[in-house]
Amino acid sequence: MPPAPPVRVVIADDHPAFRAGIRAALERGGPGGSPPAISVVAEAADGESALAAARRERPDVLLLDVHMPGAGGLEVARALAGDADPPRVLVLSAFDDSPTVLALLDAGAAGYITKDQHPTAVREAVLAVHRGEGRWFVPIPRRPETLSPLTGREHEVLVAMARGLDNAGIAARLRIAENTVRNHLAAVYAKLGVSSAREAIAWAWENGLVRAG
Repeated sequence: MPPAPPVRVVIADDHPAFRAGIRAALERGGPGGSPPAISVVAEAADGESALAAARRERPDVLLLDVHMPGAGGLEVARALAGDADPPRVLVLSAFDDSPTVLALLDAGAAGYITKDQHPTAVREAVLAVHRGEGRWFVPIPRRPETLSPLTGREHEVLVAMARGLDNAGIAARLRIAENTVRNHLAAVYAKLGVSSAREAIAWAWENGLVRAG
């Protein structure tokens, strides 16, 4: 069986040296000299060229910086969300504030990773987003002083949801019933004082509960 075609990626960032480093990491070959799983098909240094490259090349994944000259990452993500069959957007930024993350996810981004992560983590995030495993939240590693008020199982359910699993996926991962998942999520919302999955995920992100891998 022939190997699967590489994941086609457009990199949008206004720093040429950073683009070159990320491109080298993404296009590194697989084990045993196998072809690379990722092919960078275009680069862009500002928002307008990022949007044009994404529409011209129709990549699988757009690796998109938040702050660029001209249109920023948020505007690009919003514009692409209105297209037919848009690429999956993985946001790459030096900023790790949750309002930015939530705004980009609302605009259709599939995942988010910070620039301080090792290039290998960026490569893994691109492949994961392509597989449909996004909403990656990869903040600067930090841990809350305590996981209280959540129980161990509630913590597992919250982390699984923040990693992008739906109720069925969480149930399969933890080998529990979907109704049990719903009960755990209701308890999580009540204990954290939130009213939606988005707010609960923001809490997980802010407290460093979700990391690469």
